[in-house]
Parts: sequence; C-alpha cells; structure tokens
Amino acid sequence: MANLMLYAKEKGDKRFGAVDMASHTFPVGLMYATIVPEAKLEVLKQRASLLHKMNPRITFQIRYAGTATVLFQAGGDEA
Repeated sequence: MANLMLYAKEKGDKRFGAVDMASHTFPVGLMYATIVPEAKLEVLKQRASLLHKMNPRITFQIRYAGTATVLFQAGGDEA
C-alpha cells in the first residue's frame, strides 16, 4: 500500500509545494509534509475539496508520496 501527500499552489505560483496539515503551511520540505495512507484517499479528497472551497485562490493536488503522479485535483485546471 502506497502513501499519499497533499500539495498546494497559490494563484501566481509556478510550482506546487508539499503541505504540512498539522501546521497548515505550504510549501514545506518533504521531510515535514504530512503522509497519508492510501486507504484514506476518499477522506483526503474531501479535505482537499473543502480546503479549496475555503481558499479559492489555492489549488490542491493529491499525489503518491515522492512522485509527480496526480490522483486528484481541487481547483485550478482540473486534472
């Protein structure tokens, strides 16, 4: 079973950065990013959608940890 990470990018930013969900900050180094088990994918999708509704200028992506494979995107140009 793989692990997931939440990434975020504000309007005008060029790159996505990993999110530390405990301190509600981004971008953070991968060492500080929150890791979520793949079994919690649906919960993470709901949180990403809710976070985007609360912060419409920010696009959120769920990816496998350490990869560029996007599983879900809330906001921006939907993946």
